[in-house]
Amino acid sequence: MFDDLLLLKKGGSTVFHGELGEQSQNLIKYFEANGATLILKGENPATWMLTIQEINYDTDYAQCYLESDNSRELRLQLEEVQVNTNEAKKITFESEYASTRGERIKYMNERLRTIYMRSPSYNRSRIFLSLVISFLLGSIFLFDYQPEVMDEQYISGIFSTIFLSFIVIGILAITSVLPVMLKIRDVFYRHRAAGMLDDFPVALSLGVAEQPFLLICSTLFSIIFYFTIGLAPNFRKLVAFWGFFTFNWAIYSYFGQLFMCSVRGVQTAQILASIFIGINNFFSGLIVRPQFMTGFFQATYYMAPGHYVYEGLITTQFHDDNRTVIATIGSKFFDDLDCKKDATEVCSGTVAQFMESFFGGRFKHSNRFLDIGILAALLIVSRLLTWLALRKRNFSST
Repeated sequence: MFDDLLLLKKGGSTVFHGELGEQSQNLIKYFEANGATLILKGENPATWMLTIQEINYDTDYAQCYLESDNSRELRLQLEEVQVNTNEAKKITFESEYASTRGERIKYMNERLRTIYMRSPSYNRSRIFLSLVISFLLGSIFLFDYQPEVMDEQYISGIFSTIFLSFIVIGILAITSVLPVMLKIRDVFYRHRAAGMLDDFPVALSLGVAEQPFLLICSTLFSIIFYFTIGLAPNFRKLVAFWGFFTFNWAIYSYFGQLFMCSVRGVQTAQILASIFIGINNFFSGLIVRPQFMTGFFQATYYMAPGHYVYEGLITTQFHDDNRTVIATIGSKFFDDLDCKKDATEVCSGTVAQFMESFFGGRFKHSNRFLDIGILAALLIVSRLLTWLALRKRNFSST
């Protein structure tokens, strides 16, 4: 099977290197000459040469090799090659990799799509949880479905549930992607060390592999949640809701990939993810409303990706909603409508007016294209930073 053998001991020191000879006679004579236990008739030379390393533990076969004729002949051959180099025999390659960049991207896309298809614990769980969470959150309003007249508590509950939906799904997306990304990243390190692959095809393919499942999960969630919670049966509004929700899912997933490529372990990446979730939770416009963010906190409001998602989700649904909202006496909405506390008639306004009052006039339907542009820019930035992290960082232990 083999003409020559390079045998190394633990630590990488050479124990034997040279021609095996007929029926491994050169190997057998070499070790027996250095004090090895004689090989038995019919014994496999491959098994014997490994066994004697354990039996004759007091013999340093690495040192024996350094002092052997085989080692001296090899060193002479190497010196001769270094002095009398033959350029005609020099092995050269036209490029660093065996395939073109386009082929590497193609193969990496196919590989990652296969990995994702064979990761049911990741993708099927995301799809299943999307169905469950969308129905649970939307079903809160099933028993009072699409009322024409509502109070402030009802419509603010709708706003809060929409907020909760994209935050919960964001947490699901970013936490579930971290362990998957860790495995892919570590395999890439080995491929890069072996000269098989560079960083760009991996960074690009990671984004592409996520897309089908992002679209499936977002579509299922949006349709179920949209009609269960009782939003307007309007195709354009449904598409707008789906679009902003898809942006949200993609941003959380892609930033999760970025965090995992930027730090060594899952625990550290989870800390970064927690900070990202916290910023979106507090500064997207519900827990602390936009009109109350002043000074430094205005910067956090404009930095939070969730702000642009939430503004898009709310304004596209309610900017022209003329259903009636009964104002609570003494509320900000009551004051904004210039209602009189001693009036005999119930003071009311529209859902669109309530939205304007609730968010202090900071959430505007005219900002929807700006929101889309900023969210798209954030996705591009996350992909570029992921590529740079794969290119510059290396957390391989080998």
